[in-house]
Amino acid sequence: MARVRAAGRQRTADLDASASGRPGRTPGPAPGRPGRAPARGRRRGRAPGPAVRDGRTARVSLDESRLQELATLAAGVLDEVTPFFISEIGAKEEVVKGIGDWATAADLALERQITSALNDRTGLPVHGEEFGGPDLHTGVTWVLDPIDGTANYTARIPLTGISLALLEDGLPVVGLIRLPLVGESYQAVAGGPLIRNGEAMPTLEPGRVEDVTVTLGNVAPKGTHGGPTPRYPFRYRMAMANAIAHTALRVRMFGSSAVELAWASSGAIGATLNFGNHAWDNAAGALLVERAGGVLRDIEGNPWSLRSTSILVGRPGVVEELVEMIGALGEPATFA
Repeated sequence: MARVRAAGRQRTADLDASASGRPGRTPGPAPGRPGRAPARGRRRGRAPGPAVRDGRTARVSLDESRLQELATLAAGVLDEVTPFFISEIGAKEEVVKGIGDWATAADLALERQITSALNDRTGLPVHGEEFGGPDLHTGVTWVLDPIDGTANYTARIPLTGISLALLEDGLPVVGLIRLPLVGESYQAVAGGPLIRNGEAMPTLEPGRVEDVTVTLGNVAPKGTHGGPTPRYPFRYRMAMANAIAHTALRVRMFGSSAVELAWASSGAIGATLNFGNHAWDNAAGALLVERAGGVLRDIEGNPWSLRSTSILVGRPGVVEELVEMIGALGEPATFA
């Protein structure tokens, strides 16, 4: 069992005190959450259940006014924790979760505080990256990544953020991404427009791969470090990166799904693809892109959902062109 050091507990207490006005104390886990940090190597399965059906948000039972209310409450919670998020940049590894995967004391503190506040203000449960939570394919629940891009965060690279989505029966119906270190906020609800820094954004225009920047997720899968053979082997990922680099205006790796999805929704980049599909990484950003008029697929070209094993989203035209380009490479298993 990984151990959270005393310094991490004190930082957590400081965050609780600053947000609530109470004297600092070490908080327990959020209501209904495990009272411990994840064990070393603890496995977390992908959240089951579709999130966006046929690449578009399905009809939901929560009406848009209620969704807007929930989004506003959630935005207030993120406003409150933003100063702590900024102050703790450079926090070091606290809990090792797996090969090349860890959490800092700031991850743990932020998840506890955000979870507690959302429980209190919205009456809804939270499933977080660090402490888990209820099943994501039934009912209504928040899904949270308190620090997306932890490696960047520990290295003081500002490309990192908070990703928060509300799911109804596995469908993202509210999405918020905060990028505190670059001063950007993104928000959307099902049926509404993409909102960036308080202003509604225009619909994404169609594009071509040769005219846009494309971002990629981690090209070196866990299997290259002694883990199990991944679904998308290293040689396959490199072949894909090579094919895209020969066509795209630019190829970049930012190291944060929150950053990449937010910028895909705004049109700053033409498309982004990631070789994994954790709900806490992608649900919020997928809704942002969809409400901006973007296209949501997996690497194989299927409509994206929480059941997908990858995500590829961006401008109309660009995503379809990338799917065709990737398909021409052949099956991933042939690259193992």
